[in-house]
Amino acid sequence: MKLLVVTPTLGESPWLEETVASVATHAPRAAHVLVAPAGVVAALAARFPTVRVVPEAGGGMYAAINAGLAAAERWEAFAYLNDDDVLLPNFSTVRQAAEAAVAAGRPLIAYGGVRLIDARGRRLGAIPISPAPELNRALYAQRLEPIYQHGTIVTRAVVETIGAFDPDFRFCGDSEFLARACLRGIPFACATRRAAAAFRLRPGQATKNRAAMIAERSRVDEKLGLLATLPAAELRRARRRFRWANLALYAERIARHGFVTFDELLARGG
Repeated sequence: MKLLVVTPTLGESPWLEETVASVATHAPRAAHVLVAPAGVVAALAARFPTVRVVPEAGGGMYAAINAGLAAAERWEAFAYLNDDDVLLPNFSTVRQAAEAAVAAGRPLIAYGGVRLIDARGRRLGAIPISPAPELNRALYAQRLEPIYQHGTIVTRAVVETIGAFDPDFRFCGDSEFLARACLRGIPFACATRRAAAAFRLRPGQATKNRAAMIAERSRVDEKLGLLATLPAAELRRARRRFRWANLALYAERIARHGFVTFDELLARGG
C-alpha cells in the first residue's frame, strides 16, 4: 500500500524533527510530505532531505492538507500529522487494517487510540475513542467525538467518494471530514484501542481558544445535521458503551488532572 503522511507546518515547531522521525520509524516506506509557506520551503528541504516539502497556497491548515494530497499524486491511503505530534508503534496495526481495505478495493477509515503528551513528551492521559464503529453516528448526535485524526488512516477511495477537507474550517476541519464520512456510510474500523499516535498538549496551541472551538463545532453540527434526532434508546446505548469502554481513561484523567472534561484539559494546554 502506498501510504502518504501529510504534515502542515509553518516551519517553526520545535518538535518537527521528532514528528518527522516518528513517521520514518513507525510508518516505514510511507511518503512524508511537509506543506509549508513558500518562504520556508527551501530551508525545510535542506533540514529534511528525505522528506518532500511543497508550498501551501494559503487558506489555512486544511487547505494545506489538501495541497499535500494533491501534490503527492500516487498514494492509496493517507494520514495527516500535526508538526508537534508523533506516531507510535501501534500505528502499524492501523496500517494493516487500511492495507486490507486497499487490497480489497473498498473505502475505509481505520483508527486507533490517541495518547496525550505534554511539551516534553510525558504522558498526560489518553483520548476516549469509540470502541465500535456502529456507535459513531449516535455519538456524533450527542456531540461525543468518536474518533480523532491522530493515528487515523483514510483510504483514497474515501476521498474520491466524499471529497477532501473543507478549508472554511480553522479548528474542526478534521472532525467535519470524519463526521461527513460517517454520515455518507463510509466504513470505519477500530483497528486498535492502544495508542497509535500521540497528541501534544502545549501552551499557545490554537485549540486553546475554547470559545472559537465550540463555535466551530456548532458550525459542523449545522452543516452536517449531526444533531438530528435518533431514537432515545439508541443514543443511551451508544453513550453507555462509549463511557464503559473508556472508564480506565476517565479514571486516569481524574487521577492526574481532577474532574475536568477533555475540552477543559485541551484549553489548559495540559
